[in-house]
Amino acid sequence: MLTQNKTLQKISTIEHKQLTDILLTLPVPQKRYLKAALNTAVFWVFSLAAFCILWFISSLLVASFSTLDIGISSQYATFIFPTAIVLAAIFAINSTRKWLAESDNLYTLVKADLKAQQVCKASFKVMGVKCFKEPEHGGVLYCLLLQTNSVTGSSDTQCKANMIRVIYDYQSQQAKIDPTTLLKPSDNITIITAPQSLLVLDNIFEGERLADIKHFALTLPPEKWPKPDSWLDEDWQELENSYSA
Repeated sequence: MLTQNKTLQKISTIEHKQLTDILLTLPVPQKRYLKAALNTAVFWVFSLAAFCILWFISSLLVASFSTLDIGISSQYATFIFPTAIVLAAIFAINSTRKWLAESDNLYTLVKADLKAQQVCKASFKVMGVKCFKEPEHGGVLYCLLLQTNSVTGSSDTQCKANMIRVIYDYQSQQAKIDPTTLLKPSDNITIITAPQSLLVLDNIFEGERLADIKHFALTLPPEKWPKPDSWLDEDWQELENSYSA
């Protein structure tokens, strides 16, 4: 889906500092590959050890039912052990390659954002807000029903698309809350992101403050909470049943 409410603009000083601070916390590519190498070595050692344990147990079972000896001192060991080393190495390398493929090299992406000196600005109309409060620490997450003009199919076909956005109010769980720092949902929101890394740099509410905000207790286990600044592929009418059952 292509949205017509997204524009690129020059990065501000504050946004540049945000990305620079984030970059300082990220491992450089060399350290990432060093970690990958260490992970490969660890996987190789543990998988080889696991194979040797299974080999030992198997040799005992085979010896208890027959006269065949496949233990470490048998003639078969000259074939079994080298094979185990190779299989363990293949498993370790494939595991590391999968980790490298699935884990974003965020350092490189943030560097690209800083080099481009641009941010993406997307504006949406807020159609509804549902607030879920975590009972123990008082943290609040907002689910926003957002509307945007979209283009689907041919370039002259436009439609209104509704999407659900999750935003965490981190200030709400502080011991001493400053009311001026809390999120104040309004009828329009502008989301500013870094185009390459897709990091959200700011959520700016504008327009008229929304008074009709529905509040619910957040009873869903933390491991099932949606990620902050993410889109939800769920039914708006069923959110309270999913998060506050």
